[in-house]
Amino acid sequence: MKRAAALLVLLATLVAGCVSPAWDDHDYALKAKQSDESVSSTLRIVRLAVQNSHRLTRPYLKTLLTDAAGELDAVGDQFGGVQPPSERSDQVRDRLLDRIQRAESLVDDLLIQVRRDRIQDPAGAVRELEALG
Repeated sequence: MKRAAALLVLLATLVAGCVSPAWDDHDYALKAKQSDESVSSTLRIVRLAVQNSHRLTRPYLKTLLTDAAGELDAVGDQFGGVQPPSERSDQVRDRLLDRIQRAESLVDDLLIQVRRDRIQDPAGAVRELEALG
């Protein structure tokens, strides 16, 4: 019985940790802005790496892209766990999570290209990154 109670308390704690509230639209917008800035920063780093991919070793580029993919995933997970307080905030959430998803997909594609050989079209990738960033 004590075990079951302890397990329920642990489970409730873990579930509660997955979601955080935003007190109002302003608070939610601040969280969205911070997340958006993190995404932009990560995309700038990736763009610079892609622009200079001819100078970088494959292992370095793989590591950088792997770290960038992990950062984008973490930002998406963290922001996705924030409860939007209104329908207006739902729109902010949807736009930002869509941007994060597109960024993750692009970085994943670049990582696959680097693992296979090299970035096939660095200039095109830079344009896509700039459009997202």
